[in-house]
Amino acid sequence: MKFLLVLSMLFASVVMAEDAAVREQVMTAKEAVLELNRDLYELERELLSPATTRATFHVTLNHGEYFEPLSVELSVDGKLELQHLYTERQVKALRMGAVQPLGDLNLAPGKHQVSVTIRGVDHQGQGRELAITEMISKTGKPLITELLIVDRDDLQSARLQLKYW
Repeated sequence: MKFLLVLSMLFASVVMAEDAAVREQVMTAKEAVLELNRDLYELERELLSPATTRATFHVTLNHGEYFEPLSVELSVDGKLELQHLYTERQVKALRMGAVQPLGDLNLAPGKHQVSVTIRGVDHQGQGRELAITEMISKTGKPLITELLIVDRDDLQSARLQLKYW
């Protein structure tokens, strides 16, 4: 009887040791898969969006006293490329100085017409649109653009401008 008890305890300890070893192997495999996934993501990004065609757009809000954005649409050469609807939390973050990445595009080197429309409400609660259309020149380097919503205290209004980093 004691022999069976000792044998069963020995068997249980061997099984537990094997479980620990298997768990360790599974954790190692998970970490390797996550690292491989990060590497594949970076490789895919470099292949699909090389630096020569990469254009990145960000949105910032300077104080936001006279304008609260609700949505943004960005078109390049007449084609709608990026759009976003804002939550209250995102608007609050923009007012606190956050820089919101709107999105990445692939643009061939050369001149492109960029049109941006930001819809929102002014400080009186009235619906308002801020719009800008500009010709940009894409070179072989990445293009990083900021869509800056600026308060104009003299007019108690806001305006939109493009800023290049």
